[in-house]
Amino acid sequence: MPTSARSSARTSPWVFRAQLALLGTFCVFAGSVVLWISRLIYVSWQLEDVFSASIGIALVAIPIFLFLSVMVNYVFWGLHGGRS
Repeated sequence: MPTSARSSARTSPWVFRAQLALLGTFCVFAGSVVLWISRLIYVSWQLEDVFSASIGIALVAIPIFLFLSVMVNYVFWGLHGGRS
C-alpha cells in the first residue's frame, strides 16, 4: 500500500485534538443552554411570575440540545472508533 493512501486513512494527532476540542465546546454550549433555561424557570418561579413561557421554551429547547449533544458524540466516536 502506498504511503499516501496509508496516511490518509489516519487522522493526525493535532486534527484529532482539534475535533475533540470542538466536541467539548459543543457539549459545554449545550449544557450551558440547558442550565440557563432551567435557571429562567427557577427565577420566574421565585419572582412569582407567569413562567409558562419559560416552560414552553424549555419543553422544546432542552430535548433538542440534549439530542444534538448525543448525536454529535455518537457521530464523533463512531467515526473514530471504526478506524484501526
